[in-house]
Amino acid sequence: MRKILLFLIVLFSAGMMAENAAPGWMDALVRETVYPAEKYYTGFSSVKAEKGADKSAVYDRVQQNARIAAISSIQVSVEQTIERYLQNAQTHGSVATTDIMTSRAKSHTSIKDVPGLKVETWENPKTGEISAFAWVKTSDLSNRLMRRIAVNIGKTETELRNVELLIERGEKVQAKNSLTGVQTLLDNIENDQRVMLCIDPSVSNDDLSLEDTNRLKERYRALAAELKNGISVYLNCKADLFSSPYAALKSEIQGALSPVGCSFVSNTDQSDWSISITAAAREYNAATTGKYTLYAVIVDATIAITKTATNQLIYENQLSEKGTHTHNYDQAARDAYQKISPKISAIIKEQIAQ
Repeated sequence: MRKILLFLIVLFSAGMMAENAAPGWMDALVRETVYPAEKYYTGFSSVKAEKGADKSAVYDRVQQNARIAAISSIQVSVEQTIERYLQNAQTHGSVATTDIMTSRAKSHTSIKDVPGLKVETWENPKTGEISAFAWVKTSDLSNRLMRRIAVNIGKTETELRNVELLIERGEKVQAKNSLTGVQTLLDNIENDQRVMLCIDPSVSNDDLSLEDTNRLKERYRALAAELKNGISVYLNCKADLFSSPYAALKSEIQGALSPVGCSFVSNTDQSDWSISITAAAREYNAATTGKYTLYAVIVDATIAITKTATNQLIYENQLSEKGTHTHNYDQAARDAYQKISPKISAIIKEQIAQ
């Protein structure tokens, strides 16, 4: 029994020693030997945790520093490749590379993330120093980048088709919002292509799917140009103020819709949305108190909103608003119109944004 207990103690102690032993990457020579620069991108960071410091925050910081160092090593490679490309272009006049390089050669290449980047941490039990090592194998990074380029191209195809369908249905607000996501996907594809070129300058345009990328960028630019003018609205507004037209209602609604990208056309054939508003004022009552008479008026408005592309009536309703004034019914009606105008505008904005 004593021998078994002794064996367990030795085994536990050996395990504790192994657990507390520094990993090989703590040694700079080991890092250079096991993770050579020609095959790996690496980053190392070490931080001494201050007394009373939040350990989890220190771990997060040292891991992030190691990631940044690894990404910086790729960044250096990117910039060196761009520099060699530019020198080659100046010497020979033209080179058989890609437009991807020339389009961003003079700008700072920002690497957002590195697929497959691994990070390990170790805390020295004696000193409390926390270290982190980040690494990614060049060949693994290359494979992951190629897969991600292919996936993002597929996603971009899908998103562009969705935008085109939204435009066909007259839903330009949603189309414009969706187009922002397409730009992000295209930026990610281009970023991965640039990094891929720096990892493997011999990679072909076909492998990088450059023809597909350029085609998607052309579709994106065409859709962006189509959506640049915003939402075209045909607004038919008839407002009555005791047998006199109240033109201010139409102007106020146009003023509220213009900042959200609406432009106004003269006929329904040119519009994405056809909006009809009919409003009229009616006397409600007059109450006299002392020297003053308070005049009250109700404005009733009917709103109809039609999506022109599908000729679908998506909204039809009536709302009323009360206005008051001490001068006369006309002024009370104007007060009611000023109150009902923003409510009508809010309804229109909500409906065309769906």
